[in-house]
Amino acid sequence: MKKLTTDVRLSAGSLSAALRKSDSGITLCSIRDTKLERRLLSAERSLFSIKAKNLKTNEVFDADSTSNWGFTQITKTSTEKFLIVLSDNSLMPGITVTIYASTSSDRITWKTSIQNDSKELSVSQCDYPALSFDAKENVKFFSPYGCGEIYSSTKKGGYSSEQNYPSYGASMQYLAFWDTEKRRGIYCGAHDPAPAYKKIYFSKKDDEKQMTIKIVLPLTETTTVGNSQELCGKIVWQIFDGDWYDAALIYRDWVFSEASWSIKGKEIPEWLKKTNHWWLVHNLDGFKAEDIAALNKDLGVDSATHIYYWHEIPFDNDYPHYFPIKQKYLEEIKKLKDMGIRTMPYINGRLWDTRDKGTEDWQFSSKARPYATKDKDGKPFIETYNAREADGSKVELAIMCPSTAVWQEKVKEITSRLFGEVGVDAVYIDQIAAAKPNLCEDKTHNHPAGGGTWWCSSYANLLEHVCRSMSDENALTTECTADPFMRYMDAYLSWLWVKNDQVPAFPAIYSDYIPYFGLSYGSFKENDDVCYRVFTSQALLYGEQMGWIRPQQYEVMQSKDFYKKLVRTRAKLVDFFCDGRMLRPPFITDDAPRMESDKAGEAYGGIIDYAAVQGALWQNTKSGEKLLILVNTSYEKANANIKTDAEDGVYKAYGDVSGNIKIENGSSSVELSPSSVVYCIIP
Repeated sequence: MKKLTTDVRLSAGSLSAALRKSDSGITLCSIRDTKLERRLLSAERSLFSIKAKNLKTNEVFDADSTSNWGFTQITKTSTEKFLIVLSDNSLMPGITVTIYASTSSDRITWKTSIQNDSKELSVSQCDYPALSFDAKENVKFFSPYGCGEIYSSTKKGGYSSEQNYPSYGASMQYLAFWDTEKRRGIYCGAHDPAPAYKKIYFSKKDDEKQMTIKIVLPLTETTTVGNSQELCGKIVWQIFDGDWYDAALIYRDWVFSEASWSIKGKEIPEWLKKTNHWWLVHNLDGFKAEDIAALNKDLGVDSATHIYYWHEIPFDNDYPHYFPIKQKYLEEIKKLKDMGIRTMPYINGRLWDTRDKGTEDWQFSSKARPYATKDKDGKPFIETYNAREADGSKVELAIMCPSTAVWQEKVKEITSRLFGEVGVDAVYIDQIAAAKPNLCEDKTHNHPAGGGTWWCSSYANLLEHVCRSMSDENALTTECTADPFMRYMDAYLSWLWVKNDQVPAFPAIYSDYIPYFGLSYGSFKENDDVCYRVFTSQALLYGEQMGWIRPQQYEVMQSKDFYKKLVRTRAKLVDFFCDGRMLRPPFITDDAPRMESDKAGEAYGGIIDYAAVQGALWQNTKSGEKLLILVNTSYEKANANIKTDAEDGVYKAYGDVSGNIKIENGSSSVELSPSSVVYCIIP
């Protein structure tokens, strides 16, 4: 018997999406760009999936929008509004999914709610409406990993990726795809200002011709049956002209109009904004203040110091009992302060050792365990790293719940002692913007069980609590660049921005809002010079505060003179980076050999492959001046052709070239010597 179907088209300017309704399900069956008269999706795909659990039997059920629904309905309620309803699913009786779609100029906005009338089931996860598209050679997509990455939609073997937002794997809550020839694409963003914990997902099987990008929401009250709820925020599909940069601007516009972190909770100290370089100092470095001063003199730029192993306890062991401080560190930090060199010690912002005094459970069970994150059975969530106890067993670290007053007070106590007793300038609180939220189900904690907005809001409360005990000159930083924590953070460690096919989407959105610093130089296998050249050049161009390098690595760097040149260039142009905004990067082609390596430890397969010449365009938001800057990362001369949004004109060239740079009809040609930096300032 042939299945009866009805198609309903949602038209939003030049974005047109069709839903196909049958008696048992609803699919996304077509997407069109009516401006270009092109089909972007030509096959049926599921609109969402949902997960539920029987709390009596622990059986888990998965369903999607395509089948097993006893009732389906699509109703056009007004010119611009649609109501989509699915209920009576044979796998999930008692659960109804309602989706509200509204259309406007080039945009479809979706809101989803779940009605759970089941006496046995608790819903645990649901997708926002998933965006699928035809995968083609000229179609690329954007992932918000780190600073942002772009990929071809037709990679051999396909894709299956799930990253947590907020974390190192998803700095922002949006994705996009676009046609590189037509320069048209669709942005898919979660506009959730709180925000809630999400999963960022893209998938395509090797033999499929379509790809799916979607955002998934772990649900709340997951220890309770009948947990009806609305999905946090809304999902936006918006058609746009351009590429990844234009998609980033859509997210930026939303962030600075609605997001909870768009208004700073404290002023960033001026010294931190104008820091150009960082040293990463470990205990085994033979740490002395005079050595740091000598390094700064050799580099030619004042640098701040990020200090590890300053405490008596081992690293990743006996947390959070950091005091007493090693006496030699106390003395050297005071010397650095006298020399005008800024200091920032490490602490962890999430973990409490379950055996927190050697192999002894000292305070964990008596003080910390009630306030650790736990599963529904009351078992704490545990992480292990490379650290080991004296008996050879791995150190087991409990993940503390940021909603609890005990953990908030503990972090405040540690930071207050470092600022007050030790006199440091900043404290680095590890993992907050790097590690994923935990679906804590402890019913005694002051938050709903499972997912939701509580994780981010709890850390906002914790950080605000810490900030109250700080002076205006003190600063807080953390690992990685997940955006919702930046309201009370003064800077982010951008250390995983060392991958192939990355683009500066994060700087395009946040360069004029928060500083970011440092790269994972330790991930460059064998101190690979190509990796150093490519990523230190990108650090300059992306506006990163450079370095976060250990003195030993600096000393053996093959291209140390090139590195010094990049850092010194940043120092000369610092006002563009601390009072500026990244504009659309120039499009550059060159005739030099590409920069290739298989020793980039954080890149997929260790492989990177970048053009020799890279560039950036910045604007000083105070003076209005623009900076066009080019770097030849290679060992050979390069003739570069540039297309840029910078205004036409003839401008004096600075750096490793004499004469002028002429921009005509948005284009320019420049000859760059090996390992060179060239820039011009546009009034």
